[in-house]
Amino acid sequence: MLLFFLFACATSAPTDTAMDTAMDDTAADTADSGGGDTAPACAAVTPGDDWAWTGSCPGMTTPVAITVADCTLTLDYDAVGGMTMGMPYSATLDGDAVTFADDNGVDGCVGTVDTEDRISGSCEAGACTFKLRR
Repeated sequence: MLLFFLFACATSAPTDTAMDTAMDDTAADTADSGGGDTAPACAAVTPGDDWAWTGSCPGMTTPVAITVADCTLTLDYDAVGGMTMGMPYSATLDGDAVTFADDNGVDGCVGTVDTEDRISGSCEAGACTFKLRR
């Protein structure tokens, strides 16, 4: 009888592979570990063709369309008839900090995402300030 009991216990192990899979969460543990290369968290910015620069830089209201991909902004002035001379064409986000590309004659422009629809900042050249908003 004891032999039958041991044999019954040895063969009655759970065979539910769904439960085994659910219990095996090593992939989830690895993903949540915080290690490795992960994209920086960035503030949300609403994409659209209804944005405009105001303030002492650029010195006049300048319409611009903004496209958002991951933590990168692409600025397109031609799509909305905005002035392009001396205006940046792209920016990167790191948290709520915005760094505009030093291209097209623009140097040292940085900002902060105030809301999804407003960025404020300044440029080194001319020590001017701006608001970029919808």
